[in-house]
Amino acid sequence: MTTLRWYRQDKPHITQQLRDGVRPEMVTPTAVGPLDELIALHDEVGAFAALESLETHRSRAGLPEALLLRTVAVLPFLGHGGFRPLADALLREPAVLLRLGWSPVQVQQGDNAQHRHPAGRQAESLPCHPDTLRDALARVTERAWLTAQRTAVAQLFQRRLVRGQVYAVDGTGLGADQRVVALVCVSGPRPVVVAWRYLEGTASEKGKEAAVTRGLIEQALETGGRGCIGLLLADALYADGPLLAWLKYQHGLDALVRLPADRLLYEDVQGLAAGRRLTWTTQRYLRTVQGHKQQRTVALAGVGHLDSWPSFREAAAGYGRDDATLWVCLIRELAPQPQAVAEAQALVSTRDWPTPGAAFHAFRRRWAIEDDTFRELKEGWGLEEQRWGVQGATVRGRVTLTLLAFNTTQLYRTQAGTRLAAKGIRRLRQAHQRELGVAPLVVYLDGCYGVFAVEELLALLGTPVRTSLLPQLTPRHRPAVPT
Repeated sequence: MTTLRWYRQDKPHITQQLRDGVRPEMVTPTAVGPLDELIALHDEVGAFAALESLETHRSRAGLPEALLLRTVAVLPFLGHGGFRPLADALLREPAVLLRLGWSPVQVQQGDNAQHRHPAGRQAESLPCHPDTLRDALARVTERAWLTAQRTAVAQLFQRRLVRGQVYAVDGTGLGADQRVVALVCVSGPRPVVVAWRYLEGTASEKGKEAAVTRGLIEQALETGGRGCIGLLLADALYADGPLLAWLKYQHGLDALVRLPADRLLYEDVQGLAAGRRLTWTTQRYLRTVQGHKQQRTVALAGVGHLDSWPSFREAAAGYGRDDATLWVCLIRELAPQPQAVAEAQALVSTRDWPTPGAAFHAFRRRWAIEDDTFRELKEGWGLEEQRWGVQGATVRGRVTLTLLAFNTTQLYRTQAGTRLAAKGIRRLRQAHQRELGVAPLVVYLDGCYGVFAVEELLALLGTPVRTSLLPQLTPRHRPAVPT
């Protein structure tokens, strides 16, 4: 087992050693780039704290589990590659590792007595082997990932970083028998995932999705408070009659759901349309799909006080509402491709909408979960192509860490996120030293460390620069120089 050796801050000692020709043990940059800011923001909003006490299947001697999991949590920010290439890249970035809590001696010599190579520790296992990170990921229990998810998202709610009360629920496949179902806030400037489930095998079979939706709603209400959701948008696969009644009469939440054509309620609305008992209005709108804009025109017709959904009526009666009814809207495309009334799509809602156009535009927000969430996670984050392993425990960890990173990145792209990232950077660095420029260096030598401007270090090494871009500060405005 490697013995840890801590470094004390002593810039004058290092300065004298460098003048005497002693070579530094290690030099790392402290420059702040997008990755540094994302890590700082991830820490600032509580994502790392949520991983601190993750329960694992078994304890393991060696590196602390919290440190390993904190390191793995950064991998999604690096790109959409496989686990090994991302881990290799991260373990070669000492400046980032120091921010994550690795000590200088760990970065240099490693801190894991368990080696897979017959000859002992190899260069590729500094500070630890990538397989050590993967093993740590696989040891976390399903219950622990769920706890971390709730803890991290609760911080977003407490900081009021989840904006609006319109939510959408949907699912996407990751493989033949792997699926993610997520509840996403779609009313803010950017979608935020507030609850999710990784499902395998029979857990993702048709007919069980409404139960998954109920669990996601309960979790969101627990972490965000009873008033956090006002409207739920969903496909029929994720919302059946009992769920609609539970939302409306148990929690006071309205739902707007796509109505399948094989339901009795749909047939009744089509009968009203065929009898010309519906009033149609025309609506034009601009739809953007994968960056391509298209002008579309639809005809809309809405009608309320319908009760031909037996399972909804029975469930509503259980809440003392024998008079429960539903509102339905037919949507028929006129352009670019005209559509027959018999082929029109339909929406059903527990809310009586003032106009069909209001319901139609409200439901369009659901595209944020498909275009701006799942498509982004698959194409931009590689969630489907690179699952980091075949074991369910590993994939579950990959999903959780990626969705946490996705939320941080969404926040980072907002004004509030920019301010929090800057705050996190200041907290991690503890002080903002203007005279050191934007890319100071940390020099480790003889058990000490000191922070130097690049020009200052070059001068000590005998190669002074001819021109410096450091700000020329007067003594009156010069902050205290770290020593």
